[in-house]
Amino acid sequence: MVQVRFRYLVFAMLLLANTVVHAQYFEGGLLAGGSVYEGDLSPNGLFNKMNYVRPAFGIFGRQNFNENWAARLSFVYGHIAGADGDSRKDRNLNFNSNFGELSALIEYNYPGFDPTGFKKFSPYVFAGIAYMYYNPKTVYQGRTIFLQPLGTEGQGLSGYDKDFYSLNIISIPFGGGLKYSLSSSITIAVEFGPRITFTDYLDDVSGTYASYRDLAQARGTLAANLADRAQEVTGLEPEERRGALRGNPKYNDWYFVGNFTISYHFYDLFSGKGGCPLPY
Repeated sequence: MVQVRFRYLVFAMLLLANTVVHAQYFEGGLLAGGSVYEGDLSPNGLFNKMNYVRPAFGIFGRQNFNENWAARLSFVYGHIAGADGDSRKDRNLNFNSNFGELSALIEYNYPGFDPTGFKKFSPYVFAGIAYMYYNPKTVYQGRTIFLQPLGTEGQGLSGYDKDFYSLNIISIPFGGGLKYSLSSSITIAVEFGPRITFTDYLDDVSGTYASYRDLAQARGTLAANLADRAQEVTGLEPEERRGALRGNPKYNDWYFVGNFTISYHFYDLFSGKGGCPLPY
């Protein structure tokens, strides 16, 4: 009786070990979807915001440690944009920007994901940290103008106590998705995730207006005209609005990325075994 139980125990341990080995695998893949920003130049209403969804795509690598836990390194290249609508003609600002995001994420699958077993479908959540580069710009009289060097809110000018904002920032990505294994070596997924940022200048808008005269004298009329574009709508001479609110500095900007992904399981980094570690 003891020998029979011992055999069952050995069999169970071998089965568990086999499951763990198969659960540890590396996969690489592609992602494609869209990105959108939320900030001072976001339109009101969900459907109006959807008009500003722009393409995003990238690559990723993911190490799966077991059925529940995985780590992922991703690079996403995308685009964000925003503009004042009819309700904000007195400001009449707009921007767009390409961005690059390099992120390190932890994923948790629940109830679990195993492409070779009975868990071929699983919801998952993720969170991590990312480096993001962006550079807001606008089109003025047919020319594309990068906004940050202009210091549109008086950055770098004497008497304004404002520094130029950085174009390199840290963000906090988090979100969730659904994944499904088409086979033992191919997985597809759909996911969506907000990005918390620590800047209010994704759109070049945050605080108060600088003096039109100060900007024109220090940086030229181009900087002054792009800091306050109301005259393009009114047809009137520029107003002196130094100190008036240009944006809402109480809240930082966010951006959101939604993706479809496809990946191939091709190497077990931990065991060092080449090729797909999944036998069927």
